[in-house]
Amino acid sequence: MQPFVEIFGGSGASLGGIGLSGGLSDRILSVEITDEAEDKSDRVSIELDDRAGFDDGAVLGMPVVGSVLTIALGYVGGPVVTFGPYLIDELTVSSPPRLISVTGRAAAMSKSYRSPRTQSYHQKTLGTIMQEVAGRNGYSAAVDPGLSGVVIRHIDQHNESDMAFATRLASMHDAVARPVAGRLVVSRRGAGKSVSGLSIASVGLTEGDCTNWTFNYSAREEAGEAGGLEGSESGSTGGGVRAYWHDVRTGEKKEVTTGSEPYQELRYPFHNEAEAKAAVDAKKNESDRGKAAFSWEMVGDPTVQAESPLILAGFRPYIPALWRIKSVMHRIDGSGFTTSGDADLFEEKQQDVASNVGKTKPTDDDKIDEDAPPENVSSPAVGDDDLIIDLPSE
Repeated sequence: MQPFVEIFGGSGASLGGIGLSGGLSDRILSVEITDEAEDKSDRVSIELDDRAGFDDGAVLGMPVVGSVLTIALGYVGGPVVTFGPYLIDELTVSSPPRLISVTGRAAAMSKSYRSPRTQSYHQKTLGTIMQEVAGRNGYSAAVDPGLSGVVIRHIDQHNESDMAFATRLASMHDAVARPVAGRLVVSRRGAGKSVSGLSIASVGLTEGDCTNWTFNYSAREEAGEAGGLEGSESGSTGGGVRAYWHDVRTGEKKEVTTGSEPYQELRYPFHNEAEAKAAVDAKKNESDRGKAAFSWEMVGDPTVQAESPLILAGFRPYIPALWRIKSVMHRIDGSGFTTSGDADLFEEKQQDVASNVGKTKPTDDDKIDEDAPPENVSSPAVGDDDLIIDLPSE
């Protein structure tokens, strides 16, 4: 099948593409689309021929900073996927050779979402907080039902953008928060769903499907004491994670653990047992995912997308079969259409962080405490620097 890409302007009019007729067809050298599963913005990069003989400004639909584009990518008579919209926010002109490069990022993000603000949230659910953040930025909130009812005793947003705050709050519960098509979507990592909440078909891959591939394992990335590949095969996940919380009812400092000794300790204490439990589970999941990585390149397939489960077959026996795709890059140029991706390890035994929050017996943390006194909010909020983890010495 013949691959093609077509570019559309904000009005929906075609601006041309590789293998098609149109205003930019004679100038397009390459189109590269990157689809991310995490909080990074999806993006597109387009490289144009700026050779002598073209009169700049005379070519209809020349992408400029501030323009909005969507991209159709696929095969003539085969699968075609539409990506975007993207807001063009970067322009580079270089010579020799005479080239124009434009870069765009997902156009769903409002300016206010990236602006710093200071605010405190007390005795609210995660869903309520995300609705508040979404509303003031012109979005509606779409929160995973398993996360929406999680009780947040207290959290501060101190000179922090709504984007950074929503990302931080979601990551505390092993989830991601991203604006998508007018909604602030909060979804769990590794759930096999897109950020819009729709189920994603798994991607099957054999060694013969890959033009090249790389598997990497690092025991340093495990929680607690570093383990080995052999231990990973036998079901061991290395050490565990431990966190502390303050019980205001008894005045005691208490601990929560997941996994087995030796423990990697989270540096800062938490408000209650539920928050501490969510934190250790999220950190353990992150460590389990991060101890191995897989990357590959293959003949272009526009249906491969980030967050999809990746199932490997026919590789080395010590290479795990189940993965989660973190990012995908589709590139089409004069040499053809290729798809490449990066994946981290996904194990079905990972903790469902949301399902564990609010189920601890001593503190009844699954309910809002209407009588809880307000906390001292004059001190700076817990920010990214406060989430540093003590790493084990090598």
